[in-house]
Amino acid sequence: MKYAEGGQCPSCGSTDSKVIDIRFRPSLKRVVRRRRCKACGCRWNTVEIRLKERKDD
Repeated sequence: MKYAEGGQCPSCGSTDSKVIDIRFRPSLKRVVRRRRCKACGCRWNTVEIRLKERKDD
């Protein structure tokens, strides 16, 4: 399976971030990561979602 990355900072658009905290949320049945942008310090959450691979990849 392939996994999507945390993307970019919602504030400044930088793709350079650091994971601060990782937690499993039973209500979502997902892993939630707290990230901090190294450029501007903005913090946001990302949720781990498993992506299906196509058979022809």
